[in-house]
Amino acid sequence: MVQPGIDPSLSVAQGFALLSEAQSARNLMRDAVAAIASLREPVVHSDAVFTLGSIGVEKTAKILLGCAAVETDGRWPTLKMMMGWGHDIETLVTLVLDTATERQSDAVATDYVATLIGGIRSSRALPLLFSTLSRYGRSGRFHYLDILATGEAGEYDAPAQYWDRLEVEVATSLGGSPLDATPAEFEAFLARVSAATARELDQWWFSMHRLAIQGCFGALGKKVGWELWPYERADPFK
Repeated sequence: MVQPGIDPSLSVAQGFALLSEAQSARNLMRDAVAAIASLREPVVHSDAVFTLGSIGVEKTAKILLGCAAVETDGRWPTLKMMMGWGHDIETLVTLVLDTATERQSDAVATDYVATLIGGIRSSRALPLLFSTLSRYGRSGRFHYLDILATGEAGEYDAPAQYWDRLEVEVATSLGGSPLDATPAEFEAFLARVSAATARELDQWWFSMHRLAIQGCFGALGKKVGWELWPYERADPFK
């Protein structure tokens, strides 16, 4: 467990804050993966997915970027810098992966790190998932309230439309929706789509944890990385 004050660049208060944020990110990611896995009807269940997923991914990325900054700058990023990162999930996940890529030579096992990074970069579903969460995190959570206020359709699609594109991609990767399926068979297929989508996020989360403990986000990242993943949780790649 990360102990407050364990890094000389952090005050005791900052140490406690980092520990709390890492635990929060871990809990949000766990619940986001579970919410996606159990999703059957987006109209009913997607709000939990969007909320948990967007905040969980954002916190995970910002924690790791902060740890990397401590390694290079000797201090945690300022509030202005962190606010500058914003809520654009797509930008954040790209930045955190680029940071890990740049520092993979510092990793304990460089081949393993390269495999993790390659797996993320080759995924067809993750960009669509992060696009959905980014849309929601930046302004989509108020999409319909904005329409109420302005009376106009708005500049961007609703987050649900982004999710539709993700489901089409995952369903296609599973062979497409079964033709002439019975209601039970179609329900089973929807469960497979949700499980496959959840596994994508689970594997990204696990990869971030592993990249951190491998040293891709500095010495502090090695310690914090252990807090980002429940020790009893199974490896989603197995």
